[in-house]
Amino acid sequence: MGEKEFIPAKLVPGGGGERTDAEHVGYGFAPLVGLNFTFKELGKGNIGATLRYNSTTSYDLALSARNIVETLSQEISVTASYSRKGFEIPFFGLALNNDIDISAQYSVTKNSRTTYDVAKLDVDVTGTPLEGTTRTVMEPRIKYVLSSRVTASVYYRFTKIAPDDAGSRIPGTTTNEAGLDIHIAIQ
Repeated sequence: MGEKEFIPAKLVPGGGGERTDAEHVGYGFAPLVGLNFTFKELGKGNIGATLRYNSTTSYDLALSARNIVETLSQEISVTASYSRKGFEIPFFGLALNNDIDISAQYSVTKNSRTTYDVAKLDVDVTGTPLEGTTRTVMEPRIKYVLSSRVTASVYYRFTKIAPDDAGSRIPGTTTNEAGLDIHIAIQ
């Protein structure tokens, strides 16, 4: 994935030439690295895992402000799952054959912005950090399929957003969320 955006150039009065006011260049890989694992059958079910690493970077040049702003986003995520078909749970004396899916997801995303002064790039290329955050998400989920028309899921989601050392405009937050999803298809 790559993108390059040009802001239309303006004609310079009296000079007949063109002037670029701003330019945006971005590139990214989603995923940069992706691995899928499938393991041998365990307890009459299938176990799988996925590992992904995404990275995107963009640069915004603003000649009027005489600076370049770099925006960087990196994410690593791991998902593990177990699924079993024909899972039997006794229900009011009946033995129903159903499906069960158990999964757990964990991801960490780091976002940062840095500004570079165009006039000082020949002397100092380190830049000044503007802001940045680290977002951590953890979510285990159990999904039970009673039939093609009735499914139920129980989940818990933990989300934490922490500002990095350079600071951030938003304060750190932690969110805990739990829920029960029941889907009934009526035909």
